[in-house]
Amino acid sequence: MKKKLTIKEIAELSGVGKSTISRFFNDGYVSESVREKIEKVINENNYEPNVFARGIKAKNNRFIGVIVPCLDSTITSTILMNLDNRLRELGYIPLIINTNHNVSLEIANLENLSRLNVEGIILIATEVTKKHKDFVKKSKIPVLFIGQICEETYCIVNDEEKAGQVIGEYILNSNHKDILYVSVDENDTLVGIVRKKAVLDKILINNIKVDVEISDFSMDSTEKLIYNYMKKRKPTCIICATDNMAFGAIKALNKLEIKIPEEVSIVGFGGYKISDLISPSLTTIKFYNSLTGELAAESIVKLLNKENIPKIQKIEFEFLERKSVKKLNS
Repeated sequence: MKKKLTIKEIAELSGVGKSTISRFFNDGYVSESVREKIEKVINENNYEPNVFARGIKAKNNRFIGVIVPCLDSTITSTILMNLDNRLRELGYIPLIINTNHNVSLEIANLENLSRLNVEGIILIATEVTKKHKDFVKKSKIPVLFIGQICEETYCIVNDEEKAGQVIGEYILNSNHKDILYVSVDENDTLVGIVRKKAVLDKILINNIKVDVEISDFSMDSTEKLIYNYMKKRKPTCIICATDNMAFGAIKALNKLEIKIPEEVSIVGFGGYKISDLISPSLTTIKFYNSLTGELAAESIVKLLNKENIPKIQKIEFEFLERKSVKKLNS
């Protein structure tokens, strides 16, 4: 079994100071005679340095901090897998931290990663607060936001405005005139404000009735919301801010024995693989989340290399017309 020596013990056995051992492990200057002493101690004790601990203390450690709001989201996991793969291809190691949608923990981890001396930070953000902005302003390392716009730094976002317009126009052309839009809280600027506004602007100019209800990103919360809402009134179409929320709406309609799309049409945003497997298959917007992950990795590395990139990069999408929307007579 390999003996786990401390830096202090290696220093004592080698007859040198701890700072010399630190320079040795971080490729600093150490005389040849001293280097031989240290290597002899390491070899005799079968010592292997902790690559992580060694790396984060180095000036150029090639670690990139990645903060995510959750690990069970289809979108987040897709972005994360492609981000991880591309970073490693580029010679960097991601340090992934999950915050479980806790904004205070998110801010704390931004500070923690900075103290760990990572080379850059990528944040998959659900909102942008003053504390986020304050951190970016004082940060000495590149910070890249995914999913939200922070004017103080670089960002990669979905083209929410165009996507929302496509859905709004599609529902308008399908002749729906009694619509429920299920949104998320406006703390999420891009989904809760920009996406919603883009959809509704296309519809409301035609004096069509639209109700707006607020849920969270979860399937269960949206299921309860729709179940209770449909007991009071029955729109011809429900537009959900995400596919996950649309699945919750579908569960509620099934419980109420309301037929989709014959009685109520459903639309989502996300383009999850499962949205094509359910019956009826879900009409939705598919964002290119794989591209987001790859682009984020390439962008943070370019920032580290002092290369110019656009302040805001927008990800394209694909409209997937399936079976969950009924076109009504005009």
